[in-house]
Amino acid sequence: MYFFTLYFLMCQISVYAQNSTIEKEETNLIINADFETGNLEGWKHWKTKGALITNESFLGKYAVKIGPERAFCIQEAKVKSNSLYRISAYVKTTSGAEEVQLMVSDFGGVAKSVSSALTEYTKVSIEFQTAFSTNKLLVSLSHISGNGFGFADQITLTFLGEAPKPTIQEFVKIPKRIIKEENGVAQLPNEKMEWFLNDKFGMFIHWGVYAAMDEGAEWVRHQEAWGFEYYQRRAKNPETGFTAAKFDASKWTELAKKAGMKYIALTTRHHDGYALFDSKYPFSWSSKKDLGRDFIKEYVAAARASGLHLGMYYSPMSWRYPGYYDVTGKDVKPNVWGYKTAAWHKEDARDMKEEVYEQVTTILKEYGKIDYMFWDGGWLGQSFNPELERTFWDSGRYQNPKNEWPVNEKYITKDETGNPLGIMGLVRKYQPEMIVNERFGWIGDVHAEEGVSATSGDIRFEHYGEKCVSLQKGGWGYRPNRDVFSFEEVAVYLSNCVVRNINLLLNVAPDREGVIPQNQQEVLLQTGDWLSKVGNAVYGTKGGPWQPLFGEYGFTFKENKIYCHIYKDYRDFKTNSFTTQSLGTKKVSKVINLFDGKELKWIKNKNKTITISGVDYGLNPATTILEITLAESVYK
Repeated sequence: MYFFTLYFLMCQISVYAQNSTIEKEETNLIINADFETGNLEGWKHWKTKGALITNESFLGKYAVKIGPERAFCIQEAKVKSNSLYRISAYVKTTSGAEEVQLMVSDFGGVAKSVSSALTEYTKVSIEFQTAFSTNKLLVSLSHISGNGFGFADQITLTFLGEAPKPTIQEFVKIPKRIIKEENGVAQLPNEKMEWFLNDKFGMFIHWGVYAAMDEGAEWVRHQEAWGFEYYQRRAKNPETGFTAAKFDASKWTELAKKAGMKYIALTTRHHDGYALFDSKYPFSWSSKKDLGRDFIKEYVAAARASGLHLGMYYSPMSWRYPGYYDVTGKDVKPNVWGYKTAAWHKEDARDMKEEVYEQVTTILKEYGKIDYMFWDGGWLGQSFNPELERTFWDSGRYQNPKNEWPVNEKYITKDETGNPLGIMGLVRKYQPEMIVNERFGWIGDVHAEEGVSATSGDIRFEHYGEKCVSLQKGGWGYRPNRDVFSFEEVAVYLSNCVVRNINLLLNVAPDREGVIPQNQQEVLLQTGDWLSKVGNAVYGTKGGPWQPLFGEYGFTFKENKIYCHIYKDYRDFKTNSFTTQSLGTKKVSKVINLFDGKELKWIKNKNKTITISGVDYGLNPATTILEITLAESVYK
């Protein structure tokens, strides 16, 4: 890049300067960064919602207005790999109670954000480094919550130069996990979490009446704004509806085991409110009422027989209740059904909560030991208000006797002190060893990460983590004839997780009859075959002893073994060699390619690294795993 002067390296590049004289690959333009087109050209990413053009600009005629409630304006932009950048924007809000956020993600590092609640335009900036294997990022302008709006204008990107070369790492120091307590409930101790950390790989299953709706997946009722009666009629159609005619839970568990999965989690109820179990709540809608079958009972029996750790998913939110969008009866949230604020919504929301208490209690009491619960949808009105969520649901140990949405005595469980138990109180009473995530108004034993974006950043020492990804491209519930991620992509997802102490929960989507599509099964079987050869680098390991470098490599270890996970974008990939980080005083006994067991030559370098030669990256170019055996434990 010799034609670049120091001036061009340090100057701020206007991301909307279409006539820039700098080479196109150096400008990395964001389209319509000043919104002067008068529309959202360039910002029509599939996640964009609640964004409009406004004349309340900082400069020029237009800016973007985001809100009310949780809203986004997002664009994917090209960047140079292995480079330093600064992104800036001018932002403001309608009141100090609102918050507008600028965030960058998917650049090979942990997402970075900066927020402002100021009501006058203020410049905010973020500096970040793109990975050697990255050439794009997501720019997100967000309004976090509230009835007001956020505004953004004049997004600019500054190229700060090439990133420095990675420095040689020593072994990371593993901090002691701090067990936290919230609302009277403590996180589970390490010994109760051990199985989860060891299992690494689980099967997620989204299955419900939405599998019979070809127009969409699990959000189809919301997507199409269908009324409940129409949705229910479609679901009950004996010819084209949700019949579960070929459902056999043992086939699911058998596939999970062949795929190398160690635990499994099925949706007991999704946001549409349809329960796959025998709910006794008067207003409930369930498979037991429609089809005379308790699918969760059948699933539990198959999972236990298979030896898999048993998990479930439950969503407390329900589109069947208009009050979900207006829990106070005074402040209806934006919704596709056009509900307006009404006083009766408060009682309707109380009914929704009461149904949840009956159903959660039923699940916890009636199906024996449950190892894991994936909560989802604890937010209210599809908006973000953690304090209201905790108050409404009574998520902690006890229910508040003065709660505005009291649960009928019939559905209350009390402890030995006579106090009514809240959600986590019920969990710890009936399932004291059950691991839960953080999506129901409590901190969680596990932190959930969701979506197809590659896992990035450092090893997660501060909490246990789990990444959930749908194998089907587009939606978690069944869609006919949908493409799926390849085995190679799944291998990278899993490896990227385990080197960071994160589990991978990979979702499958059975059809309306209960059959997992063939293309999903094929990928899982390929994954299982690969894990039969390299599973020692996955199961029972921890991330480390060095931090990963996004897109290039990462590490796991156990006892006296270090496993090097190397990806196709490793900068020295074509040399058929790999150089580790510093081993300090540790002595190496042997190095093998874990896939075929072939022993490899290596030499020790002056900086205490070793360089391994003769690596056949062609065996599995997506993820090559080398096993280093030491003469003593990794952490003695």
